[in-house]
Amino acid sequence: MKKSNSLCVIDYGSSLLRLGVFDEKFNCLHSSSKNIIEKNNHDEYLKSINLLVREAEKKISNHLENVFILYDDSEILSVDLSIKKNFDQKVLIKDVYSSIIEECNQLIKSNYINKKIIHIIITRHIFDGREITENLKNDLSAKSIIIEIKFIFLPIEKYTEITNVFKKNNLEISNFFCSSYVKSFSYINSLSDYNYVTFIDIGWERSTLTSFYNKKLICINSIPVGGNHFTKDISKIFKIDLQESESIKKLFNKSELEFSYDQNINNKNEKFLKKIINKNISVDLLKKVILSRIEEIIELVFKNFHYSEKVNNFSNSILVLTGNGSKLLDKNTFYMNDEYNFKEIIFYEEKDIEICLTGLKFDINSHDSDLKEVQKSLKKIGIFEKFFNFFGK
Repeated sequence: MKKSNSLCVIDYGSSLLRLGVFDEKFNCLHSSSKNIIEKNNHDEYLKSINLLVREAEKKISNHLENVFILYDDSEILSVDLSIKKNFDQKVLIKDVYSSIIEECNQLIKSNYINKKIIHIIITRHIFDGREITENLKNDLSAKSIIIEIKFIFLPIEKYTEITNVFKKNNLEISNFFCSSYVKSFSYINSLSDYNYVTFIDIGWERSTLTSFYNKKLICINSIPVGGNHFTKDISKIFKIDLQESESIKKLFNKSELEFSYDQNINNKNEKFLKKIINKNISVDLLKKVILSRIEEIIELVFKNFHYSEKVNNFSNSILVLTGNGSKLLDKNTFYMNDEYNFKEIIFYEEKDIEICLTGLKFDINSHDSDLKEVQKSLKKIGIFEKFFNFFGK
């Protein structure tokens, strides 16, 4: 089996592993996925990755050596840093830029020794008091330089644990990305009508918010609550096992029901659900349990949310819901307190190939950004239309 020039991406989810293999033009050569049964079993992830990779190699008749990893976690942390440099006379930005970023990088590393930097994002440039929003030009010079940077971290023990899974499978890691950020970075291109775009990605036991203003990341926040908590709630309230609870939850994904605390709402599909759900289980109570958990997720991901003064409300904004845990929000209607006044809220159903492809597109785009020169001095750091009524009026 010969070596391959193919590009392999693995989305390392808590409950599902996705693999995509692409050629240099991003055409998909092979894709597959595998459910994870024992979520905290290191050996299962190790064996599952091996199975997916060997299956892919057999399919493309080539040996895979490198992989891009997409991963998300409830302990993802972001830190904002602003650095200012004053010079006696004007200097070329390109001559000092990399050293300024490296200084920030070392400062962050020395203060967050138990964290692994996976993204360095330049959010703002101010040269001689003037904000520069376009790409930096080679002849640009200034006496005063302000650079604002956002760092995204993972706990280093989790990063090491995951990368060891791939190393034991003889795979070299080309880059390691935060999946929620990378996916939203890709999807935002189709939402150009909105200045402010926020995504909530609901995973198995994790939900992550990523918010953008004029396509620049302004906030990322992750919480340890996700789709599996719906299953646990149903199991606890109705005293049934988790497998039955999961099956009941999935019945609601395409049910086209209205979720509200109002007792008078009557749904045409509710009678059908009552026939297939155990008679001892109230559909009305089920809906309230689910609604309560959704409200909690929305509240927690926006907790302590800070954004630019330019974004003084959400009226010219859109909320995009992604991830397997958000499928409940696809066909159903949810009536909640409209605290944020989003102009529009949509559910976006992702495809496995599309998710993997976002990693490759991000890798290319990040190297074409203002960090292109910085990347030479730093070791590689991982820099719709389904509408529904979500909030009641």
